[in-house]
Amino acid sequence: MSQGQDNKDRSGGRPAERGLLRPDMLIGIIPVILAAGAVIALILPGLPADIRAVTSLAVVAVTGAGLGSALYLASRLTEVERARREASEHAEELARINEDLKVFASAASHDLQEPLRKVESFGGRLADRYADQLGDDGQLYLDRMIDAAGRMRHLIDSLLEFSRASQRDIKHERVDLNDVLEIVLDALSEQVKRSGAVITAVDLPSVYGDAGQIRIVLQNLLGNALKYQPAGQRPEITFSAGQAEHAGRAYAEISVADNGIGFDPKYSDRIFSMFERLHSRNEYSGAGIGLATCMKIVQRHKGTLRASSQPGQGATFTLGLPAQQ
Repeated sequence: MSQGQDNKDRSGGRPAERGLLRPDMLIGIIPVILAAGAVIALILPGLPADIRAVTSLAVVAVTGAGLGSALYLASRLTEVERARREASEHAEELARINEDLKVFASAASHDLQEPLRKVESFGGRLADRYADQLGDDGQLYLDRMIDAAGRMRHLIDSLLEFSRASQRDIKHERVDLNDVLEIVLDALSEQVKRSGAVITAVDLPSVYGDAGQIRIVLQNLLGNALKYQPAGQRPEITFSAGQAEHAGRAYAEISVADNGIGFDPKYSDRIFSMFERLHSRNEYSGAGIGLATCMKIVQRHKGTLRASSQPGQGATFTLGLPAQQ
């Protein structure tokens, strides 16, 4: 094996680095050395001794400064090249991670859900046909099994939605939020009817973004406003609109305010984290992924999402989206 091949193998497929200076970097040093030599050769022999001494020191100083500058430049160029190579490697790693996420999304939507559907299906048949033979304990265990399978399926659906929100290309088109809210209200009509909720909405503005992903955000915010209510209370939810400016760009702000249980303001950022729950599953159902998905979508739209609340005084979520392209 040649020396060049040996250097390549030890560096993971890249030629081994040979220090800070490469041959191409010497181009900046050689003219300085040549110029200094020419000055010394031309002027020193004809000068008095004391002047020659001063001139020699000056030439040496200038040559040293030039050489030092060249060495510093060579060092900086090496660092820039190393940073560029590392950035390229990170980009390749991110591309591989995205491919892995796509594989996960495909598996989650098919392979992982099929066993859960069978557990729920056969559990339902057992409950229908053999309830009288199971006894109280058997019925309790069966109910818990079906409930656990349902929660796992909901968790997988939520993770799949988060994964899609992170990968799917964002469309930048004009979106009428009144149309989006109408779709959301239709999707949650059973929850609205069951809770007797009173929902008020002003005429909402248009924004620029992806209508499908914006629907996910509004549906999560409205679903939470319906869910996080004291027992027996009638939800009152208001959609309002305003304007704001961020980095010289016009934004439409949509607030979703409710009269629910609220939360401590110290959690106003934490609630947007993955799997973050402020209440147990026995109190309120959910996977703790919905608000994280909302934040991911909003960030990809270069928008804003913030929450304000006080315990027992409801909560307000304010969504900011670009009002212009």
